[in-house]
Amino acid sequence: MRGRRTPRMLVAVVAVGAGLAGAQPVAAAEICVGGPGPGCLASIQDAVDAAGEGDTIRIGPGTYAGGITIAKSVSLVGAGAGVTRVVGGGPVITIGELGGGPGLAVSIGRVTISGGLNDSKPDSFFAAGGGVLIAGGATATISDSVVSGNRVTPRTPLVLCTTPGGLPVLCAFASGGGVANFGSLLLVRSRVEDNVAGATPTSASAASDARGGGLWNAGAGTMTIRETQVRGNRSAVSPPVGRFAEGGGIGDDGTLAIEDSVVSGNTADARADVPSSFPFDITTEAVGGGIRITDAPPANATITNTAVTDNSVSSYNTGGDAGATSGGIDVDGPLLLVDSTVDRNRVSAIVPPESGFLAGAVFGGIEVSDVATIRSSSISHNVNDAVSATGPANVAGVGVANLSGRVTLERARVIGNVGTARGIGGLALGGGILNVDFGGGAPELAISGSVVTANALTAATGVVPRGGGIFSADVFTLDPVPFTLERTVIHGNGPDQCVGC
Repeated sequence: MRGRRTPRMLVAVVAVGAGLAGAQPVAAAEICVGGPGPGCLASIQDAVDAAGEGDTIRIGPGTYAGGITIAKSVSLVGAGAGVTRVVGGGPVITIGELGGGPGLAVSIGRVTISGGLNDSKPDSFFAAGGGVLIAGGATATISDSVVSGNRVTPRTPLVLCTTPGGLPVLCAFASGGGVANFGSLLLVRSRVEDNVAGATPTSASAASDARGGGLWNAGAGTMTIRETQVRGNRSAVSPPVGRFAEGGGIGDDGTLAIEDSVVSGNTADARADVPSSFPFDITTEAVGGGIRITDAPPANATITNTAVTDNSVSSYNTGGDAGATSGGIDVDGPLLLVDSTVDRNRVSAIVPPESGFLAGAVFGGIEVSDVATIRSSSISHNVNDAVSATGPANVAGVGVANLSGRVTLERARVIGNVGTARGIGGLALGGGILNVDFGGGAPELAISGSVVTANALTAATGVVPRGGGIFSADVFTLDPVPFTLERTVIHGNGPDQCVGC
């Protein structure tokens, strides 16, 4: 016969159960924003403030105020990027705190982040992240989302820089029109489009240096981009302090990986009125219309199955020389490029009539001054155009330019790249491939299993175009610079096939 349970036995069972329950982790909660259900909050910031670590915030259709700061590990999930919009603020969303420690993990999905204008964070002369600012130590995932129509521009330039020639200049920095990353970012199945770092066509900027119109990855940052489109972003500077515009689509000072993505229609544009101090300085320069990988360690990039197309770089200087380089990818840190295309990127440099200044439009597709391996990829139909009415004009390395770096081309296609120099004197070198000592020592170049064809150089009277296919020689003496060439077709280039082969 089974005995009856006494009240004492029931108390003991309950006590043990309560102890076991207390030993289990607390289940993550869900908080709703903007929904019809009872208890839904009106603002995303209110939900973030109310959330616990690990909670999920579900955001219904609608437009919500930006200027949100997230200082705990939570997930923000919208109803879809087409119907859930987070708008305004400077930035729209800030994740973590600059100088904060590790451990913060935030995910954002199925939203549009737009309308941000950041002119003072983290400082009035260094503004970073118009749409999203990810602070040091934070880990962020942005998925199935759109980051569009945001801008970053510093409020105040400061006298704190000197040029290599020793001239004091006003300096201020605009970094990451769409997203600035000081932590670790995974960006997947998303669009980053129509963001601006620095000046717009109708609005000037106090930035001397604008970088990463769409995305900027700081030296401490790790950025992984998958199945994402980076389109129509702009990095630009304007008079009176503008000097350098870098990385129209993406600026990288850290560790960057891009897979199965598109970087297209981005612009780096330098408009300036800065006197030249040659030979000590490049007065004004636009660099890397699509992607700029800097020479600040540990900057490096791996790009796989990605199209870098239809990006542009332009420079116009009314007070001195104008330089524009690298329409597609500018590589001052290590690069591995595999199964990708760098096509139809454009570089142009213009100085005004009667100025006598130099216009240099060089390196249309890829410029390398570090280490690059380019494998099973196409570099084609890129364009360089330099115009100076009364001074010299230079074009060079329209497809691939190796400037004292180490470049390996394996099963690559360098096709249909075109350079035009229109000036009084100047240079036109390397329509397909340029391989020269740029002051950093003898370059190393190895080409195997590749095709170099239909590339062309043209120039004004008095300038002799050289190396329509490949130029691998001393720029002044034309003495050959040795390189390795195996199982490669060089054919149909103009006005000649190769200088230095």
